[in-house]
Amino acid sequence: MAEGYQTEDEQVEALKKWWNENGKSTLITVLLAIAGVFGFQGWQKQQQAEADAASAIYQNLIIAADWQNGAATAEQAATANHLADTLKADFPSSTYARFAALHKAKLAVMAKDLTTAEQELRWVLASEPSADIAVPTRLRLARVLSAQGNYDMALTELLGDSGSYASAYEELRGDIYVAQDKKAEAALAYQKALELGQQQANPTANPLLTMKIEHSAIPTDAAPVEAANDSTDKEA
Repeated sequence: MAEGYQTEDEQVEALKKWWNENGKSTLITVLLAIAGVFGFQGWQKQQQAEADAASAIYQNLIIAADWQNGAATAEQAATANHLADTLKADFPSSTYARFAALHKAKLAVMAKDLTTAEQELRWVLASEPSADIAVPTRLRLARVLSAQGNYDMALTELLGDSGSYASAYEELRGDIYVAQDKKAEAALAYQKALELGQQQANPTANPLLTMKIEHSAIPTDAAPVEAANDSTDKEA
């Protein structure tokens, strides 16, 4: 009996000793784990709430941007710009903010404010968007730069991967060459744009591009230019 009582006492003492050595850290670990679970759930709820808020603002922006005949009234433009600025300020890393900046750029172009349009498009690209946003944004930026007369900068934006916009990239490159009075380069770019357009899964007619090709006959000295382009492509 005494032996049994002594064994239990030893077990209690051993348990006390273990608790003194490990109990506090174990309790803290358990508490931290519980806090982590609830903290993660709270973070998820917060993220969802922010996404819902951004979505609601963007839907209002879409409504404000529903312009008739492609023209916005002063009130519509002010509302759309305000909502876009709100998205950019409160949810800068969201896709909604990037689309908001694109709307601001479109409004700026309509208002012939190319400086603001350029700033908004560069903001989108600086946010490191996915390729499906970056590629058309660079195309828009190149158009804005070209309209400003910044042809070399515009051509720089047209370098790199153009994805499904390859034909549009080449056509704009041709337009820039025309503006620079580089007829041979323009003709080659337009022809390449036509070929790339025909290679698309669902090619569509581009009468304007056809007309551009007809009005930019390749001069006799175009061969060296084409050869130089091919050489550049190979080096790249």
